[in-house]
Amino acid sequence: MKTAQQAGANWSGAASRATPNYVAGVQSTQKDQAALAVAQQTALLQNFTQAVQSGRWAAGVTRRGTGYWKSQTEAKSSNYQQGYSAGANNYQAAAAKFMPAIAQGVASLPPRGDINQNLQRSNSLALYLHGLKGQLGA
Repeated sequence: MKTAQQAGANWSGAASRATPNYVAGVQSTQKDQAALAVAQQTALLQNFTQAVQSGRWAAGVTRRGTGYWKSQTEAKSSNYQQGYSAGANNYQAAAAKFMPAIAQGVASLPPRGDINQNLQRSNSLALYLHGLKGQLGA
């Protein structure tokens, strides 16, 4: 039987093998992951609702507390930069849609004025952009 230290070392050492295997598995699948996920949305909602109502979700969230969440989040902070880099093309594709939409919305606003007029301006822009919800993603 392995010790906890041996198991931990094996876990860490497996990353160099697991990473290319993970990518190869993604590349070789013929399954439509989006369609499979959508087909399970009823089960997802039922299972999530059951987990919340039973207290299992709350117990999991609070099991180790905020301190643990902070330490684990900070330990993985390099993933944050990698996510930015990996998502750069998608962000640019979305920006190509939302930047002109914002400019068009701003151009249609009445001129700035007093606080109440400016609040109406802000509200008008928010409602305009809300009307485009779901249309401006990558």
